[in-house]
Amino acid sequence: DTLVRTRWGQLSERITEELGIEKGELFRAYDLTRAARGVGTYGSVEGDMTAIVEAVGLDPDPPLLARLLDMEREFAETGVELWEDSLPVVRELRARGVKAALISNCSHATRPIVDRLRIDDEFDEVLLSFEVGMHKPDPEIYREALRRLGDVEPDRAVFVDDQTAYCDGAAVLGIETFLIDRSGDGTPDENGHRVIGDLRALLTVSA
Repeated sequence: DTLVRTRWGQLSERITEELGIEKGELFRAYDLTRAARGVGTYGSVEGDMTAIVEAVGLDPDPPLLARLLDMEREFAETGVELWEDSLPVVRELRARGVKAALISNCSHATRPIVDRLRIDDEFDEVLLSFEVGMHKPDPEIYREALRRLGDVEPDRAVFVDDQTAYCDGAAVLGIETFLIDRSGDGTPDENGHRVIGDLRALLTVSA
C-alpha cells in the first residue's frame, strides 16, 4: 500500500481456518463484495463481515461473526503499520504549504485503523470510500478531493498510488500521477505514470 504495510496474510489465514475454507474461496468472497463494501452498502463492520461470510456460502451466525470481528479488531490494532517515509513526507509537504488529501478505497474496518494512526491529523482532508460513497478510479472521488482542498485545478495537483488503475483515474482529469513501487525492481509503467520507489521522491517534485 502507498502509506502502510499490513499483515493481511496472517489475518486471511486465521479467517480461512475459522471458516474451514480455502484461501481462494475467501479471496473470491472479498472480491465479490469489495465494491459494495467500499461504498458503505452494508452499513457497518458487522454488515461487511456478514456479506463476506454469506458470499462463501456459510451462515453468519452471531457466535461466528463475533469471532471473526474479534480477529478484525486485533488486526486493526496490531496488523497495520505506516511506512517509515509516510508521515515525514506528508509533514514536510504541508510545512511547505502543500495541501494533502488521502483517498482510500476501504470498508468500515479501516476507520479504526485511521483513528489509531491519527491520519486525520496528518492530512488536510481524508476521503474514505465507504464514507463518501464513491471509490477510485471513479473520477468523482478525485474531483471531491480537489474540491475539499479548495477547488484546486487538476493540473496543479499530484496523485500517488500503488495501483495503476487508480493512477489512471486521476490522469483522466489531468492530474500528474506517480505510481509507487516499493519492491524496487524499477519496472516501468506502461500507462505513462512516473514510477517512484518511495514517497520521498515527491519532495523534489514540490520543491
